[in-house]
Amino acid sequence: MDNTVVKRLVMTSAFAGAFFAVPLVGEAALGDQTLKQGINHTDVKQLQSLLKEKGFYKELQTTTYFGPVTKKAVMDFQKANGLVVDGIVGKQTYKKLLEKSFQEAPPKSQPVQTVAPSSSKELKLHSTGQAVMKLQQDLKFLGFFTYYKTTDYYGTITTEAVRKFQNSQKLKATGVADATTLDRIQKAVAAKKNPVQPPAAQPKPATPSAPSKPAPAPQPPQNTVNELKFGMTAPEVKQLQTRLKNLGFFTYPMITDYFGAVTEESVEKFQKAYGLPVTGIVTKTVLDKMTEVEKQKGETPKTSDQITINVIANAAELMGTPYVWAGTTPQGFDCSGFLQFIYAKEGVSLPRTVAQMWNATTSVSEPAVGDLVFFETYTTGPSHAGVYLGNNQFVHAGTSTGVTISNLNYEYWQDRYLGSKRINY
Repeated sequence: MDNTVVKRLVMTSAFAGAFFAVPLVGEAALGDQTLKQGINHTDVKQLQSLLKEKGFYKELQTTTYFGPVTKKAVMDFQKANGLVVDGIVGKQTYKKLLEKSFQEAPPKSQPVQTVAPSSSKELKLHSTGQAVMKLQQDLKFLGFFTYYKTTDYYGTITTEAVRKFQNSQKLKATGVADATTLDRIQKAVAAKKNPVQPPAAQPKPATPSAPSKPAPAPQPPQNTVNELKFGMTAPEVKQLQTRLKNLGFFTYPMITDYFGAVTEESVEKFQKAYGLPVTGIVTKTVLDKMTEVEKQKGETPKTSDQITINVIANAAELMGTPYVWAGTTPQGFDCSGFLQFIYAKEGVSLPRTVAQMWNATTSVSEPAVGDLVFFETYTTGPSHAGVYLGNNQFVHAGTSTGVTISNLNYEYWQDRYLGSKRINY
């Protein structure tokens, strides 16, 4: 073991045993930086995405520039939500945007349109009923609906899930579950639950002949998976995702055995990067190219234990870094920016907001070292998070403390604790 690894192990051990005072005020995930016309920043892209989910930003593409179109969308949103209409995104506007992004519940001021499950021809924004819950369950099974629970309300999260499914099926991405979309969903669910098996080979009838020849030796079974594509469930899909993740193309935190929209997009990115036909389908040619690229890189993938050790060591090196609203660099972090940074250094990609991290990770009953711990602080739902260190301690970027260590046993954190989740890497 070289001196660098020893040094990081010693630093990690010392860091995990440290203890600092618990902060006395609440934490925030995406905080106080004002966004307004003329700013060019990555958070503008996130702002546009949130406005797009709500139906206020109409452009097809999101950008990092806050221009007149973004300002108008902000003003329309502010007007619709009873906020000061100035086109400037401060605390109150961002809070309103975020709290509705991880809530799948009917808006209080919006009349609810009840849709009877038995006669539903079309489901859309503000529809309610058992048909909506069934739709969410099916989309969750297919990997498109990522909210942590299903409801009987068709909100912005359901709309976005339907839109993603429609894109994957080359349908018009309206976000409305019309008859065609519902039919495609049912077929996709059925295909995933009952994958088509190749027909068994039929024995050939014996043909009369002269003296019989010795029977040929039995052949080993052939691999029936000739290609991998959207809708398939197979162990080979898990292997594919792992290889794409090591090459930097599959950035979703969870590895599964299902070939969904995220996997298809990752394959397309790989194909485009290496001059292959961009089909989203994995053939022998694609797999051979991946093997070639892996040999060229000559890198041995890190184990999960190595990643965890390095993540904690990365956090140790940032102790005392100040809290900066929307901060994503060592000059200053907000809590989600801090988590993104320390995991990205190890090749692990996390979403930008705490709510998105909550949706993209796997629940565990008790946290282990390296798991994320989530809290409900300044707004409803997951709004603050940190990395669990063991012994009921976690490291995080606090608004009043910057990057520090806190104790889960303290009343402040116990009262706000939502649970722990695991990143699958």
